[in-house]
Amino acid sequence: MCDGETVLLRQLTEHDLGTMARWDADHELTGLMGETVRTESESRARFTKLLSDRNSLAMAIITQDGLLIGDIELTEIAWRSGDAELVVRIGDPEYRGRGMGSCAVRAMLEAAFERLNLARVYLRVCADNRRAIRCYLKCGFRREGVVRRKLGPSGDARRVVLMTIMRSDFARIEIAS
Repeated sequence: MCDGETVLLRQLTEHDLGTMARWDADHELTGLMGETVRTESESRARFTKLLSDRNSLAMAIITQDGLLIGDIELTEIAWRSGDAELVVRIGDPEYRGRGMGSCAVRAMLEAAFERLNLARVYLRVCADNRRAIRCYLKCGFRREGVVRRKLGPSGDARRVVLMTIMRSDFARIEIAS
């Protein structure tokens, strides 16, 4: 169940690259994620690698009317242990804070646990990105710890919260909703 408007996940396409490259160049967004700004060629290379990597699943987050508003990925999929890292961003600022990230995370977790048969999904989020942390907690993630990492273009040390969700925890949440 999603709050507010719902979103859909679909395969990323070459057509999405221009929009994603704009998000990769957005200083505010990359700052929230603890990343550095990417050039269009860097975005294209990352996108191409992501789509060809058998240990990743990348999807577009779209509105009901087909507008691309973000992307969500399961990366570093370890097939034997059943682990993967979740990365999500709502790139379009008009759609942040409206519950769409939670809806996309739940849909991707359903794919991770039911379709891919993973056992655990983990993520890393900057401690000052409170909106993202609320989203992840609402979706059933639990805090595992906090580390300090040098992130972003300046290499400043920032606190990063490590969070996980197990398949069994997600199943209980789905049954309760």
